[in-house]
Amino acid sequence: MAELNYPSLASMPVGSALTRPLLIRGIEQETAKNNKPYVRFTVMDGFSIIEGVKMFNTSTADIEALGIGVNSIVDADISADEFNSRKTYQFTGIRPAADTELKLTDFIRHPPVEPEVMFDEITELLKSAVSESAAGFTPLSELALDILNDKKERFMKSTASVTMHHNMRGGLIYHTYRMIKSADALCGIYTALDRELLLSGVALHDIGKMWEYDTSPYGESTFTTSGTLLGHMYIGASLIKQYTAKKNYDPEKVKLLIHLILSHHGTREWGAVTLPSVPEAFMLHYIDNIDAKIYACEDVYETLADGTMTEKKVFGLDTRIYKPKQSE
Repeated sequence: MAELNYPSLASMPVGSALTRPLLIRGIEQETAKNNKPYVRFTVMDGFSIIEGVKMFNTSTADIEALGIGVNSIVDADISADEFNSRKTYQFTGIRPAADTELKLTDFIRHPPVEPEVMFDEITELLKSAVSESAAGFTPLSELALDILNDKKERFMKSTASVTMHHNMRGGLIYHTYRMIKSADALCGIYTALDRELLLSGVALHDIGKMWEYDTSPYGESTFTTSGTLLGHMYIGASLIKQYTAKKNYDPEKVKLLIHLILSHHGTREWGAVTLPSVPEAFMLHYIDNIDAKIYACEDVYETLADGTMTEKKVFGLDTRIYKPKQSE
């Protein structure tokens, strides 16, 4: 959506107003204190999903009469206000979008790299990581390649979280892509690392998230029953055990790979099943943490004005974030 030159709603200063196209994802009628109806909208602007956009003295019947429903693309007159120290949004006008070339996908947040490009780079790095295995054993990276190729479509579409980092359609592959490129670079510095083990661990560390979350075509995600009961680390480790039965892998390598999966959150406080106990497990944990935190900074920067700082601590970072002024 950024290439269409429309600002995000989150970047609107309080007291400002603008007119721009939006995708309607939810419409609910409620009653104000004066007993008059108003409508609460959930919208997508290409940057995020915004809930609770209000339009006063309006009913859902009024909105339907305009030919507007869920998944309609509209031109909206919107203002940003403040209530109880929180920014709020209000529609002052709404109508079907004049630009008939706009598509639903224009309003869905996507990674900046095409999924097919990321998938190809991930698999090429795994192929290059094949090490000389003990006689008779299948290379560990072949295990990662088998899983990714079998689950390719789901892997490319899944989110990486519900509310934290990379929470968008395609977020899982984007997170994995950035991490595996980082891991590959670090292996050139820390040459004692088992490159095949680390890159395989990076490729599969969050693979269980494909079953932990349901990701809608719009990038909205919710926890599944399996995700709530089991969690993505257990699901991922179980998947690895399932695939290792198909070929003759080195049991020691498989054990270490599962260890990387179960320990990549780093501490039990953060949900790790066990603590990192080999260099590759420590490296996986820190690369994962770096990518999550840098993504959170990038996310804030999309809506933060140059030379300003967030008013509150950013969720997941436990600090306020400053965006430097750009040189003139």
